[in-house]
Amino acid sequence: MISLRQLEIFLAIAAKGSTTRAAVQVALSQSAISNALAELEQRLGVQLFDRVGKRLVLNEAGRRLQPRAQLLMAQAVELDELFISTQGRLAVGASTTIGNYLLPQLLGHASATQPCCRVEIANTEVIAGLVARCELDIGLVEGHAQHPDLTLTHWRDDEMVVVASADHCQSGSVSDLGQMPWIMREKGSGTRSVVEREFPELTAGSVRLEMGSSEAIHHAVLAGLGISCLSLQVVGRSLQNGELVRLVPQRSIRRPLYILRHRQRPDTATTAAFMQLIGQKE
Repeated sequence: MISLRQLEIFLAIAAKGSTTRAAVQVALSQSAISNALAELEQRLGVQLFDRVGKRLVLNEAGRRLQPRAQLLMAQAVELDELFISTQGRLAVGASTTIGNYLLPQLLGHASATQPCCRVEIANTEVIAGLVARCELDIGLVEGHAQHPDLTLTHWRDDEMVVVASADHCQSGSVSDLGQMPWIMREKGSGTRSVVEREFPELTAGSVRLEMGSSEAIHHAVLAGLGISCLSLQVVGRSLQNGELVRLVPQRSIRRPLYILRHRQRPDTATTAAFMQLIGQKE
């Protein structure tokens, strides 16, 4: 029978690329690691790694095993902690606008009994991958992530606005926007996907800068480097104080925000408590 220890060792080798470094991670000797891998491969009847130089690299069979092994290990951790405390530790992923603006407000308004959280902030594509690999319990994202192991639930809507520096541009129309310099998020972000969908007239030549966070884009627009389409959560204060102006104000751009969860992971009491905290009742 395959043991959880064998799967832990397999995942350590996959992460570290060698039995020597994996041995340090799981506190075993290099020979014990090699023996455990050999036993696992014998049990499955396949090799799980290819040797490339001095590195061990997952082959097709190893890549098929990896997500299932990660799921089993995550479930084992949940079982291990089930009777230790009535309140588990929740790992939450959030895409950048949610993580920087919405989630802190929600956690700040919560009572002292809120679920204990570790928050990982990255773009939608990265968060979806972490939830799929069971490295996060829940993801809150701006983009429409698609993955066979994930469920996508509508959470709430967010308003987005096209903005420019008050000193840079006072008016604009849809036809003008394609001629203006744009500042965009990187590919894979929820904000970028919304802008590309809402403004198909934009081309690669329209993009003057790509930046890794909405806050960085906000400051670049304030500096007059170009225009952008950002969440009202990000630019609301700058619009109120007159530092930014809204272009094409008659156009309403609303994007859905989503909750990502793994299909095969049952909700724990801590997960249910967090869902109530963010206003998503089970």
